[in-house]
Amino acid sequence: MSLQKSSSKNFLINSVLAFIPVSYIAGNLILNLNVFLLILLFFFFYRLQLFKKDLGKFDKLIIILFLYIFVNGILNNFLNFDFSSAQNKNVVLIKSILFLRFLIVYLIIKFLIKEGIIDFKLILLAFGGVSLFVSVDIIFQFFSGKDLFGFDGSGRRLAGPFGDEFIAGSFIQRFFIFIILFSIFFLNIKSKLLKLTFYFIVFFTSFIGIFFSGNRIPLILFFLTLSIFCLYEKEIRKTFIIVFIISLFSIGYLAKTNKDLNHHYNLFYINSTEIVKYLFERLKTGKGEITNTYNKELESGFVTWEQNKIFGGGIKSFYWNCLKVKDHPTKKFGGTNCNSHPHNYYIEIASELGLTGLFLVCTLFLFIFYKVGRIVHFSKVNNNLRLLTPFFIVFLVEIFPLKTTGSFFTTTNATFLFIILSFVVGLSEVNKNIINYAKK
Repeated sequence: MSLQKSSSKNFLINSVLAFIPVSYIAGNLILNLNVFLLILLFFFFYRLQLFKKDLGKFDKLIIILFLYIFVNGILNNFLNFDFSSAQNKNVVLIKSILFLRFLIVYLIIKFLIKEGIIDFKLILLAFGGVSLFVSVDIIFQFFSGKDLFGFDGSGRRLAGPFGDEFIAGSFIQRFFIFIILFSIFFLNIKSKLLKLTFYFIVFFTSFIGIFFSGNRIPLILFFLTLSIFCLYEKEIRKTFIIVFIISLFSIGYLAKTNKDLNHHYNLFYINSTEIVKYLFERLKTGKGEITNTYNKELESGFVTWEQNKIFGGGIKSFYWNCLKVKDHPTKKFGGTNCNSHPHNYYIEIASELGLTGLFLVCTLFLFIFYKVGRIVHFSKVNNNLRLLTPFFIVFLVEIFPLKTTGSFFTTTNATFLFIILSFVVGLSEVNKNIINYAKK
């Protein structure tokens, strides 16, 4: 692995990558422009060096998946997409082609990692710092009624800097761990008391931010991320236990004193038990009782998949194929819930790419879980893995199947997933030099 000396072009491309979390707040247009600029700058600076590198096993699996998505899009667009009410008759083809940009992003970031071009100090600070800012903004909005940008906020859900999109909790949960990683590598806090205090502030601020946001699944995933991280990072165990205990008391107190929060999280418990029951019955018998809108969304995903079981209907076809479903048990609950996606990655993949696409995705995820998991868990020198481990944990939490999600194929989710995936694969291939490499 060759380590590149710092230069203006490397600083520029790292700055564009570091701006990704800010782009999430600015909206899809800015995020897409950010991704496009990253690709443009890379090819301007490094031209075709990307294609001169040997492909690893992970790379080949990812390329096969994207090729399948592309071919699937062509065939579904011209042979299976026949909806007179659709404004764009080539939507499946266009979306399938545009989705290829995430393959390029994956290959670019992996190239930058393996060539030692990534400035981890900047990236970790940006990723974690913006998350911490969003947490503070949510807390400020909860107590003052407005966030730092003047956005109004009240009731059981808060959006903070995201305006009218209630995704702040998910954003914090995805990015908060990187500020801890930044402190481990670059802050060099020698005092144990100061270190524990810093960790406590980050963890508790992130927890309160997610809790006040009203995003309930991210709250669970927050504790899941920390719990797994504690298995590998001894420094944070004591702090995590303290934060966990205080968090439990905080949840109890806030739930009692705030009726909106109390109702919101009690409803989550009720809905969660109903969803688990529904999924168990659906997978066991092919039928599940629809008792809430979440079950209805999942059922809509299942019945849409049943129309094109093997190859699906193509990217962004869910809504149109869902509309074709008639006389189904969901009718007694108002009919199928034909949103743009069924709020679960795997059901959406099955409905749009079929069992074939679902098999490819699951094969890729399981292969990474097995290969990288062995590196993380069985390495004799744990210090060399302190950079890889958090990225791997964030990846595992992101692909956790038993959670409600946005669409797998949207810019926000796909950008995050394939950026994290590139770090996991890239770092796993250079794990012998991770610590020295990170400090360059």
